Amino acid sequence: MMWLTRCLQLSGFLALGLLASCSQELTPGDPVLPPPKGNPEIFRMYRRDGDSLKSRGWSNGMDLSGVSFDRRETATLVSQRHVVMAAHFQRPVGGKVIFHDRRGKFLERTLIQCRNVYGDVAVGLLNQPVPAAYRAYPLPAVVDDPTPLIGRPVMVTDQNRRLFFHKVRLVNRVMIAFEHDVADTHGWGKELIKGDSGNPSFLIDGQELVLVETHTRGGPGAGPFYGSAIVQEKLRKVMAEMDPRYTFRTVNLR
Repeated sequence: MMWLTRCLQLSGFLALGLLASCSQELTPGDPVLPPPKGNPEIFRMYRRDGDSLKSRGWSNGMDLSGVSFDRRETATLVSQRHVVMAAHFQRPVGGKVIFHDRRGKFLERTLIQCRNVYGDVAVGLLNQPVPAAYRAYPLPAVVDDPTPLIGRPVMVTDQNRRLFFHKVRLVNRVMIAFEHDVADTHGWGKELIKGDSGNPSFLIDGQELVLVETHTRGGPGAGPFYGSAIVQEKLRKVMAEMDPRYTFRTVNLR
Protein backbone atom coordinates (compact mmCIF):
# COMPACT_ATOMS: atom_id res chain seq x y z
CA MET A 1 0.00 0.00 0.00
CA MET A 2 2.84 2.41 0.79
CA TRP A 3 4.41 1.57 -2.59
CA LEU A 4 1.10 2.32 -4.36
CA THR A 5 0.72 5.64 -2.52
CA ARG A 6 4.27 6.62 -3.46
CA CYS A 7 3.61 5.80 -7.14
CA LEU A 8 0.42 7.87 -7.18
CA GLN A 9 2.24 10.83 -5.62
CA LEU A 10 5.03 10.56 -8.19
CA SER A 11 2.51 10.40 -11.05
CA GLY A 12 0.86 13.55 -9.74
CA PHE A 13 4.19 15.39 -9.54
CA LEU A 14 5.06 14.31 -13.10
CA ALA A 15 1.70 15.52 -14.41
CA LEU A 16 2.12 18.88 -12.73
CA GLY A 17 5.64 19.16 -14.09
CA LEU A 18 4.44 18.38 -17.61
CA LEU A 19 1.74 21.04 -17.34
CA ALA A 20 4.26 23.63 -16.15
CA SER A 21 6.85 22.76 -18.78
CA CYS A 22 4.32 22.85 -21.63
CA SER A 23 3.08 26.22 -20.42
CA GLN A 24 6.60 27.62 -20.32
CA GLU A 25 7.42 26.35 -23.83
CA LEU A 26 4.38 28.01 -25.42
CA THR A 27 5.35 31.06 -27.45
CA PRO A 28 2.20 33.01 -28.38
CA GLY A 29 2.39 34.75 -31.74
CA ASP A 30 0.38 37.30 -33.69
CA PRO A 31 -3.10 36.46 -35.00
CA VAL A 32 -3.02 34.84 -38.43
CA LEU A 33 -5.73 33.14 -40.46
CA PRO A 34 -5.42 29.33 -40.26
CA PRO A 35 -4.92 26.94 -43.17
CA PRO A 36 -7.95 25.05 -44.49
CA LYS A 37 -9.10 22.41 -41.99
CA GLY A 38 -6.83 23.84 -39.29
CA ASN A 39 -7.49 22.40 -35.83
CA PRO A 40 -10.25 24.56 -34.26
CA GLU A 41 -9.51 23.68 -30.61
CA ILE A 42 -8.30 26.51 -28.32
CA PHE A 43 -7.21 24.13 -25.53
CA ARG A 44 -5.57 20.71 -25.47
CA MET A 45 -6.72 20.31 -21.87
CA TYR A 46 -9.23 22.64 -20.22
CA ARG A 47 -9.82 22.99 -16.48
CA ARG A 48 -12.40 25.21 -14.80
CA ASP A 49 -10.50 25.08 -11.51
CA GLY A 50 -6.86 25.46 -12.54
CA ASP A 51 -4.27 26.05 -15.24
CA SER A 52 -5.02 24.65 -18.70
CA LEU A 53 -2.99 23.54 -21.71
CA LYS A 54 -3.41 25.59 -24.91
CA SER A 55 -3.42 23.96 -28.32
CA ARG A 56 -0.29 24.20 -30.42
CA GLY A 57 -0.21 25.75 -33.86
CA TRP A 58 -2.04 28.67 -35.43
CA SER A 59 -4.49 29.17 -32.54
CA ASN A 60 -1.57 30.33 -30.33
CA GLY A 61 -1.79 33.60 -32.20
CA MET A 62 -5.38 34.17 -31.11
CA ASP A 63 -5.46 35.87 -27.72
CA LEU A 64 -8.61 34.46 -26.12
CA SER A 65 -7.49 35.34 -22.58
CA GLY A 66 -10.42 37.76 -22.26
CA VAL A 67 -13.10 35.17 -23.00
CA SER A 68 -14.55 33.18 -20.12
CA PHE A 69 -15.44 29.73 -21.44
CA ASP A 70 -16.13 27.95 -18.14
CA ARG A 71 -19.93 28.13 -18.61
CA ARG A 72 -22.06 27.99 -21.72
CA GLU A 73 -23.10 31.59 -20.94
CA THR A 74 -19.83 32.92 -22.31
CA ALA A 75 -18.58 36.30 -21.02
CA THR A 76 -16.13 38.54 -22.90
CA LEU A 77 -13.99 41.34 -21.46
CA VAL A 78 -14.50 44.84 -22.89
CA SER A 79 -12.64 46.52 -20.01
CA GLN A 80 -10.49 45.20 -17.20
CA ARG A 81 -13.65 44.94 -15.10
CA HIS A 82 -16.60 44.65 -17.51
CA VAL A 83 -17.80 41.66 -19.55
CA VAL A 84 -20.46 41.48 -22.24
CA MET A 85 -22.89 38.60 -22.71
CA ALA A 86 -26.06 37.80 -24.65
CA ALA A 87 -28.96 39.46 -22.82
CA HIS A 88 -31.08 36.33 -23.37
CA PHE A 89 -28.36 34.02 -21.98
CA GLN A 90 -26.77 35.70 -18.96
CA ARG A 91 -24.67 34.29 -16.16
CA PRO A 92 -26.09 34.40 -12.65
CA VAL A 93 -24.91 37.24 -10.44
CA GLY A 94 -22.67 35.82 -7.72
CA GLY A 95 -21.24 33.12 -9.99
CA LYS A 96 -17.62 32.53 -10.90
CA VAL A 97 -16.07 33.94 -14.09
CA ILE A 98 -12.97 31.97 -15.10
CA PHE A 99 -10.27 33.16 -17.51
CA HIS A 100 -7.04 31.60 -18.77
CA ASP A 101 -4.21 33.76 -20.09
CA ARG A 102 -2.26 32.98 -23.26
CA ARG A 103 -0.12 30.46 -21.38
CA GLY A 104 -3.12 28.80 -19.78
CA LYS A 105 -2.79 30.43 -16.35
CA PHE A 106 -6.04 30.32 -14.37
CA LEU A 107 -7.78 33.43 -13.03
CA GLU A 108 -11.04 33.54 -11.08
CA ARG A 109 -13.39 36.50 -10.63
CA THR A 110 -16.99 36.85 -9.42
CA LEU A 111 -19.86 38.48 -11.30
CA ILE A 112 -21.37 41.05 -8.92
CA GLN A 113 -23.71 42.97 -11.25
CA CYS A 114 -25.40 42.35 -14.58
CA ARG A 115 -27.62 44.70 -16.61
CA ASN A 116 -29.27 44.70 -20.01
CA VAL A 117 -27.84 47.32 -22.35
CA TYR A 118 -29.58 47.35 -25.74
CA GLY A 119 -31.12 44.60 -27.81
CA ASP A 120 -29.38 41.33 -27.02
CA VAL A 121 -26.41 42.94 -25.22
CA ALA A 122 -25.91 42.63 -21.47
CA VAL A 123 -22.93 43.85 -19.45
CA GLY A 124 -21.60 42.44 -16.19
CA LEU A 125 -19.27 43.83 -13.54
CA LEU A 126 -16.50 41.73 -11.98
CA ASN A 127 -15.66 41.96 -8.28
CA GLN A 128 -12.19 43.29 -9.17
CA PRO A 129 -10.28 44.13 -12.36
CA VAL A 130 -8.25 41.52 -14.19
CA PRO A 131 -4.46 41.87 -14.67
CA ALA A 132 -3.08 43.22 -17.94
CA ALA A 133 -2.28 39.68 -19.15
CA TYR A 134 -6.01 39.13 -19.72
CA ARG A 135 -7.24 40.89 -22.86
CA ALA A 136 -10.06 43.43 -22.89
CA TYR A 137 -11.13 43.54 -26.52
CA PRO A 138 -11.61 46.76 -28.47
CA LEU A 139 -14.78 47.48 -30.45
CA PRO A 140 -14.88 48.81 -34.01
CA ALA A 141 -14.94 52.61 -34.22
CA VAL A 142 -18.33 53.89 -35.37
CA VAL A 143 -18.44 54.77 -39.07
CA ASP A 144 -21.21 56.14 -41.28
CA ASP A 145 -21.08 53.14 -43.61
CA PRO A 146 -19.89 49.78 -42.20
CA THR A 147 -20.77 47.82 -45.37
CA PRO A 148 -17.10 47.57 -46.50
CA LEU A 149 -16.88 44.85 -43.81
CA ILE A 150 -19.04 42.59 -45.99
CA GLY A 151 -17.02 39.65 -47.26
CA ARG A 152 -14.30 39.88 -44.61
CA PRO A 153 -13.33 36.70 -42.73
CA VAL A 154 -14.68 36.63 -39.18
CA MET A 155 -13.56 34.35 -36.35
CA VAL A 156 -16.54 32.75 -34.61
CA THR A 157 -16.34 30.97 -31.24
CA ASP A 158 -18.62 28.33 -29.74
CA GLN A 159 -19.56 26.80 -26.37
CA ASN A 160 -16.99 24.00 -26.82
CA ARG A 161 -14.05 26.44 -26.89
CA ARG A 162 -13.38 26.22 -30.62
CA LEU A 163 -12.64 28.72 -33.41
CA PHE A 164 -14.39 28.78 -36.79
CA PHE A 165 -14.11 31.09 -39.78
CA HIS A 166 -17.12 32.53 -41.56
CA LYS A 167 -17.60 35.68 -43.65
CA VAL A 168 -19.55 38.87 -42.99
CA ARG A 169 -22.77 38.67 -45.03
CA LEU A 170 -24.48 41.89 -43.97
CA VAL A 171 -24.08 44.67 -41.43
CA ASN A 172 -26.23 47.66 -40.54
CA ARG A 173 -26.50 50.19 -37.74
CA VAL A 174 -27.47 47.62 -35.07
CA MET A 175 -26.70 44.06 -36.23
CA ILE A 176 -24.23 41.95 -38.17
CA ALA A 177 -24.78 38.57 -39.83
CA PHE A 178 -22.42 35.95 -41.21
CA GLU A 179 -22.37 33.31 -43.92
CA HIS A 180 -20.34 30.17 -44.43
CA ASP A 181 -17.24 30.27 -46.58
CA VAL A 182 -18.19 27.46 -48.96
CA ALA A 183 -14.54 27.08 -50.00
CA ASP A 184 -13.41 26.61 -46.37
CA THR A 185 -10.55 28.98 -47.14
CA HIS A 186 -9.57 29.20 -43.46
CA GLY A 187 -10.08 26.53 -40.82
CA TRP A 188 -13.59 25.15 -40.55
CA GLY A 189 -17.15 26.51 -40.52
CA LYS A 190 -19.93 25.57 -38.11
CA GLU A 191 -23.70 25.65 -37.76
CA LEU A 192 -24.17 27.46 -34.47
CA ILE A 193 -26.70 25.81 -32.15
CA LYS A 194 -28.51 26.30 -28.85
CA GLY A 195 -25.89 26.96 -26.16
CA ASP A 196 -23.60 28.95 -28.48
CA SER A 197 -25.51 32.16 -27.68
CA GLY A 198 -23.32 34.97 -26.38
CA ASN A 199 -20.08 33.52 -27.71
CA PRO A 200 -18.03 36.29 -29.32
CA SER A 201 -16.95 36.85 -32.92
CA PHE A 202 -13.86 38.83 -33.90
CA LEU A 203 -12.31 40.51 -36.89
CA ILE A 204 -8.52 40.36 -37.14
CA ASP A 205 -7.08 43.85 -37.51
CA GLY A 206 -3.29 43.85 -37.59
CA GLN A 207 -2.21 42.37 -34.26
CA GLU A 208 -5.60 42.81 -32.59
CA LEU A 209 -8.79 40.85 -32.26
CA VAL A 210 -11.70 43.30 -32.51
CA LEU A 211 -15.03 42.27 -30.98
CA VAL A 212 -17.80 42.68 -33.56
CA GLU A 213 -20.62 40.42 -32.31
CA THR A 214 -21.98 38.07 -29.65
CA HIS A 215 -24.27 35.35 -30.97
CA THR A 216 -28.02 35.77 -30.94
CA ARG A 217 -28.93 33.46 -33.82
CA GLY A 218 -27.77 30.04 -34.95
CA GLY A 219 -26.65 28.82 -38.36
CA PRO A 220 -23.70 30.87 -39.63
CA GLY A 221 -24.38 33.34 -36.80
CA ALA A 222 -25.82 36.81 -36.29
CA GLY A 223 -26.12 39.23 -33.41
CA PRO A 224 -25.65 42.78 -32.19
CA PHE A 225 -23.00 44.80 -34.02
CA TYR A 226 -20.51 46.27 -31.55
CA GLY A 227 -19.54 48.97 -34.04
CA SER A 228 -23.06 50.38 -33.74
CA ALA A 229 -23.36 53.95 -32.46
CA ILE A 230 -26.44 53.18 -30.36
CA VAL A 231 -24.94 49.99 -28.88
CA GLN A 232 -21.75 51.84 -27.91
CA GLU A 233 -23.66 54.81 -26.46
CA LYS A 234 -25.84 52.58 -24.27
CA LEU A 235 -22.92 50.31 -23.31
CA ARG A 236 -20.68 53.23 -22.32
CA LYS A 237 -23.47 54.68 -20.13
CA VAL A 238 -24.19 51.43 -18.25
CA MET A 239 -20.48 50.66 -17.78
CA ALA A 240 -19.94 54.14 -16.29
CA GLU A 241 -22.83 53.62 -13.89
CA MET A 242 -21.28 50.35 -12.73
CA ASP A 243 -17.69 51.65 -12.42
CA PRO A 244 -16.73 54.93 -14.15
CA ARG A 245 -12.99 54.16 -13.91
CA TYR A 246 -13.24 51.67 -16.78
CA THR A 247 -14.67 51.82 -20.29
CA PHE A 248 -14.13 50.14 -23.64
CA ARG A 249 -11.79 51.38 -26.35
CA THR A 250 -12.34 51.46 -30.11
CA VAL A 251 -10.12 50.95 -33.14
CA ASN A 252 -10.46 52.04 -36.74
CA LEU A 253 -10.74 48.87 -38.79
CA ARG A 254 -8.44 48.72 -41.79
